[in-house]
Amino acid sequence: MLGRRKRARSDQLIPVKNNFSKSTLPAIALISMMAIAFFSCKRSRNTQAALPGKHEPVPYAEIHDFTAHYTLKGQIAMTLQAPELLDYSQYEFARQIFPKGMHIVIHGKDGDKTYIEAKRAAVYKPVELVELIGQVHIYNDRNEELVTERLFWDKTRDHIFTDDSVRFSRNNEYIKGRGFDSNMSFTSARVNNISGIIRINKKP
Repeated sequence: MLGRRKRARSDQLIPVKNNFSKSTLPAIALISMMAIAFFSCKRSRNTQAALPGKHEPVPYAEIHDFTAHYTLKGQIAMTLQAPELLDYSQYEFARQIFPKGMHIVIHGKDGDKTYIEAKRAAVYKPVELVELIGQVHIYNDRNEELVTERLFWDKTRDHIFTDDSVRFSRNNEYIKGRGFDSNMSFTSARVNNISGIIRINKKP
């Protein structure tokens, strides 16, 4: 049975539980395909816009225009802002969808901050995997920057990765390629299938 649809206040963000069990590549691929199907699904022209389709998922809760702060040992570790969140935690394939995008600030131990932006996003709760879609932009206070159209973030293992085209910049160097692997702080950044490197020399 579908859970009752309710609207929540902006201060009632449903936190993502840290119940990660190690995922395999086939599992991630399956989640990815399900996500594509979810994002790509469109209403039939004959379907009334006011009513959900017969097989269309109904969110358990909707949250609008909210800011959430996540703490670790009494300190703010991450801040999340989004215009809309649709929570589907009542389904076996539990997920939270951000159809209008999100903006995240990660507060590092050394005071540095990492910023994450995307046009759309989804959090797959069983495996603690975040999918970012559309103008994905990650940058930090050290002038490092990653731009791509689709990115996965394994929060438990602090691993970000994509097979899409990327542009990564660091130390006045711009690297273009297809595929990227790193931790969120970019200390292990690796651009795959490099297609171009541009170096900008500063004037003395």
